[in-house]
Amino acid sequence: MKASVVPQDLETASALSQAFDTLGQVDVKRQARRLIWTVAEDTGLPRYVRREASGLDSLAASSPDLVFDRLEVLRLRVLPDLAVTPPTLDYARCVPVEVFWRYNICPTRKELFATAMDYRCHLEALADPAGAARDDLADGVLVPAAHSWLIPLDRIRDLNGAQIKSRLQIDHHPPYLVMIFPTALMRASDVKIREPCGIDTIPARLVHWMPGGVPEERIDQDIPVSALEGLEWRS
Repeated sequence: MKASVVPQDLETASALSQAFDTLGQVDVKRQARRLIWTVAEDTGLPRYVRREASGLDSLAASSPDLVFDRLEVLRLRVLPDLAVTPPTLDYARCVPVEVFWRYNICPTRKELFATAMDYRCHLEALADPAGAARDDLADGVLVPAAHSWLIPLDRIRDLNGAQIKSRLQIDHHPPYLVMIFPTALMRASDVKIREPCGIDTIPARLVHWMPGGVPEERIDQDIPVSALEGLEWRS
């Protein structure tokens, strides 16, 4: 019986697939180690948190997914111990249209657009894209606590999309929808803030975050729609 012969193009495809799988595994392991040491080296966190995070390093090579799970458990344990304060400034959150479409518009509106790009094209064709996006918002929690990264409004008040991308180190490209949270509405909605720390990088795996990388950045608990004054469009 003759040995089966694999065509060269299939051999090449198989080799490429294996190479990409290997690269993906390496990236996940590096991501796990980066998150571990982002937490472990944050001197603003309690010592036990830093110690437990560093103790996960040996798992990164063999079980990176387990590292992510244990870091998340650690994050949830320490959150109640972090001091929060009422805001004294107006704040903003800059959201790429893709993120807004995925998480913020109500389901009955979202189902009208097959992709985020379809929704973006819809908004860009309107005279008031920010107003239209505001009408599309879902009720309830506008920004979940794990993703409630805020910046003082006056730091971006006069910036266009490209300037905001640079100032806030946003991966996505403009246009952005800027959520405006005035002090009075934040306080009335019981929104409180604190400085971000290493554990805040865990949910979105923000491996490039550094303390103070975005000056005066803040994070808080869940932010309800009631704290929102309006949206602005920055292209």
